[in-house]
Amino acid sequence: MKFHLLVCSILLGLQLSNLNARPDHQCSDTLFLPFVTAQNEWIVDWKHPSPGWPSEIRRYTFSADSALKDGKYYHELIYSTNMSSGPWISDARFYREENGRTYRWMENSPEQLIYDFNFVVGDSLPGVDPNQAIRYVVQIDTETLLDGIPRKSVIFNSVCGPFRWVEGIGEMEDFLDSETFCSLWDGIPMSIRCFSTNGQLLYIRPGLSTCYASSTNNLTTRPVKAYPNPASDFLALELDQNEPLQHLKLYNALGALVLSTGNCENNRVVLPALTPGLYFGSARFSDGSEGWFRVMCIK
Repeated sequence: MKFHLLVCSILLGLQLSNLNARPDHQCSDTLFLPFVTAQNEWIVDWKHPSPGWPSEIRRYTFSADSALKDGKYYHELIYSTNMSSGPWISDARFYREENGRTYRWMENSPEQLIYDFNFVVGDSLPGVDPNQAIRYVVQIDTETLLDGIPRKSVIFNSVCGPFRWVEGIGEMEDFLDSETFCSLWDGIPMSIRCFSTNGQLLYIRPGLSTCYASSTNNLTTRPVKAYPNPASDFLALELDQNEPLQHLKLYNALGALVLSTGNCENNRVVLPALTPGLYFGSARFSDGSEGWFRVMCIK
């Protein structure tokens, strides 16, 4: 009960900052962290579906003002390629949510349910057309991000493989792409790099050291061998040409930085006490090359 009251107060605080908040955003018996709010922000890799076009890093959020569409109030999805300000560009899609369900509205299209966190194991979500695979709920779990608030996680499977939703963020493998998942036209790939609420970073994709750096750069990327794996007290790294290691960063599965060190004598790094689990590493070598690796820590 105390947790429900705490989450309800958070929701009300977010909604009171929006002068156009509507009754369908009020707290109910079942409480969910909000998805459709101008307080949320996603940094995504956007790739054009046609080959040869340049990719972009886009900053997405929802408009603070609501718009009346077919008798219901929605918030417009907007984006900018500027990571600190506008101009904001319309994505021509409008969203509303009600008791854990998120709906999308587009011109000349009926309203569509894209998220429903009331799902339980065994429920299914059909596609928007006959070419899209039906997705089946196979697991309900809880995921805690950097704010420490537990969020409901819904894991699906289909003939196209597994994917998951996380409450308040949406689909983790892509951004608002559930409606075109596994169809003849797979939509525009938009992979989430970072997610924040009210300016607080809550998620960064494992393997990234920053939200904003371009995904295409001039660094030479090489495969890295990390051993022992699993590791406990130390980690040794090497490239195929044995360049000296200059710096190493280690991230946990949520993308939080847990180790950053230049103490890399003989390409060996002493590990601090770490929670057992999967970690992602970034290694910079003396020739300017960079490599990524995964390692299980058992200490």
